[in-house]
Amino acid sequence: MIHLIWSIINLIIVVYFFYLLIGFILKGKRIFKPQFKGISIFIMIIGIVQIISASNSKKSTNHIAISKNYNKKDETKTKQIILEDNLTLDINLHVQYSIQQNNYIPIESYSSLTGLVMGYDWEFKSIDINNYNSNEQTEFVVNGILKWNLFGITVYNTSKTFNGKIN
Repeated sequence: MIHLIWSIINLIIVVYFFYLLIGFILKGKRIFKPQFKGISIFIMIIGIVQIISASNSKKSTNHIAISKNYNKKDETKTKQIILEDNLTLDINLHVQYSIQQNNYIPIESYSSLTGLVMGYDWEFKSIDINNYNSNEQTEFVVNGILKWNLFGITVYNTSKTFNGKIN
């Protein structure tokens, strides 16, 4: 529920920014009401800075190469695991395997957020996973950081560790 409230707060701030921006273009300084003038100018300045700096920001790809020593001609298979299932957003893990004589060798992993993700960033840090045979299970450990953003600025970081099994 807290994730939904955070996303709604972010949505309100973005809508208010565009209201201020369009109003400033059409009406000028009259758009700033005296009782909210400080907050309105602050939101407008932060919004403009975020728009300008958005093109310069580096986005993490959330890809981690696990093994480069595999035969590229072998069959590959991708397994998907939901690491965290919330009301509004999920953290997903995709692991790609090379299949060599019934032995599954992890070669690459990718993690992402899905759902209503406004106000959040997921930074996939590490994965620990082993090879396994087709009739077995293997355990994994995934680490990452869930960033809570308010208008593009990170306000709070939550370190997350997930353990589980892949069959």
